[in-house]
Amino acid sequence: MNPRARFLAALRGEAVDRPPVWLMRQAGRYLPQYREVRRQHGFWEVCRQPELSTLVAREPLERLSLDAAIVFSDILTVPEAMGLGVTFGPGEGPRLVNTLSTAADLSAWTVDGVAQRLSFVSEAVRHLRTTLEDRYGILGFAGAPFTLFAYATEGGGSDDFAKARIMLHQQPWLAQKALGILADVAAEYLAAQADAGADCVQLFDTWGGLLDAEDYARFCVPALRRITQPLAARGVPVLLFVRGGAHLLPVLADTGAHGFSLDWRVDWREARARFPRSILQGNVDPILLMAGADVARDRVRHLLATMLETSQYRRCIVNLGHGIHKDTDPDAVHAFCDEVTRHG
Repeated sequence: MNPRARFLAALRGEAVDRPPVWLMRQAGRYLPQYREVRRQHGFWEVCRQPELSTLVAREPLERLSLDAAIVFSDILTVPEAMGLGVTFGPGEGPRLVNTLSTAADLSAWTVDGVAQRLSFVSEAVRHLRTTLEDRYGILGFAGAPFTLFAYATEGGGSDDFAKARIMLHQQPWLAQKALGILADVAAEYLAAQADAGADCVQLFDTWGGLLDAEDYARFCVPALRRITQPLAARGVPVLLFVRGGAHLLPVLADTGAHGFSLDWRVDWREARARFPRSILQGNVDPILLMAGADVARDRVRHLLATMLETSQYRRCIVNLGHGIHKDTDPDAVHAFCDEVTRHG
């Protein structure tokens, strides 16, 4: 079974020889070629030049036994294209110049023409598809509405994103309108990536786990459905990742997602019992790769045994429960992927 065929079969819930594997942040700072590219080119430059984007997306495929590539981009492409002024300082997290706190701030968002301003990502997907042909699966992605809303209100990273969570209750009408705008832009953005050759798309709700189930159901689920419903109508599978979202499992079924990328704190058996017909992806703690190759192999064996026991490998994708840490030894990542392929 070639990698792409295995990946597509898993998305369709068909029998596979083994679960496919790809890793969140598999093209990143732990790899030497990526670091070399970044010494010569700025982050947005790599994102905006398809040749560079494909170069860094291909590096892990050449080093590791993977079944899919994910386009090289960032979740903050959407707020950047909407005029919020996203920058990445050396050694710093993202900063947004134009933050959201009032209705006037929201009215200043430049939604007209945003699809064209984001077209460099679909061009990157198209270039990656042409380069990889039909050998590997390809994923597109976007930030989920609440996570983008959190950055827009806070103006950068935060431990608790208090401003966003306060706005949900002090100005719920403003929050819901902002979430709706972000959702509609993301839906169009992801559809363009699918049209360019992505087999599947993933929504990253990195900060959704900060909310309790009631608030997630009230504010996030309606926004997510504005994305999943039109994409489902086009036959595009959508995977949803909510970091720290174990407590949200009861409400995630209402999002309309095709499947779920599980945080490392989610019990796989519980998730499978709750979502017997959904794709489940994950969910090894990425920190364990920093404990060495033997630990990585052991965790893969444990995960595969659980997948086999609960669903005979159907509707399963091996991944981490979050992205690869920048200080991870590539040999441990190789061991992780190799242990998956040994079960094929």
